[in-house]
Amino acid sequence: MARPRKDAQDPCARQRLIDAFWALLETRPVHEITVGALVEVAGCNRGTFYYYFADVDALVAFAAEELLGDGSLSLAVFRCLVAGSPASVMYEVAPERIAHAALLMRSGELQTIEVALRRAVQGLWQGRLCGAGEELSPTACFAIQFMVGGMLGYIIWSSRLEQPFRPLPRVERVYLAQVARATVETVARAQGMTPVEVVARLTAEDALAAGQPQPSCASARQNG
Repeated sequence: MARPRKDAQDPCARQRLIDAFWALLETRPVHEITVGALVEVAGCNRGTFYYYFADVDALVAFAAEELLGDGSLSLAVFRCLVAGSPASVMYEVAPERIAHAALLMRSGELQTIEVALRRAVQGLWQGRLCGAGEELSPTACFAIQFMVGGMLGYIIWSSRLEQPFRPLPRVERVYLAQVARATVETVARAQGMTPVEVVARLTAEDALAAGQPQPSCASARQNG
């Protein structure tokens, strides 16, 4: 390994390399990004790069982990699927983070982001609906994954527009709400629950954080 230049000790050096990666990703797919291009844009040498990353793939993996690591994007997608509105993705996640996710998916790293998001979102549904040792049924998993796939498609499609993530027209909002409601109903049937109980459990943590009263499972079943 080449000896790193002094700037490898600079805490900003790794961030410059990551920023260089995102900048290059706007003009070329992942497989065309080289170490040479990265260090040129970042203003450092190859030794500095290899001080932090084994290769370009390692940098890509680190960037993806940093993008998804705090769970904010996964939680926003989860809330979108439950509420039937993209508002959580549009207003609760930094635009740069959404743009970076779209860039990765469009440039050949769809599977990297998709697998992580699908796993995280399904984990949120399971954690809020299932008790210890319980799992979602295959039918429930299918319904959730179908909706996650649609949301990822929306993120990619919207990122290409002149005004990304613009508010949806009424017809599209109604459609998304209908699909979300159908997903909740499918999951409810598959788990032996009522749709009202499913929504109550899915939104309980958010309501608690907001200081809102929580419906009991008994009242949820009565309302369902």
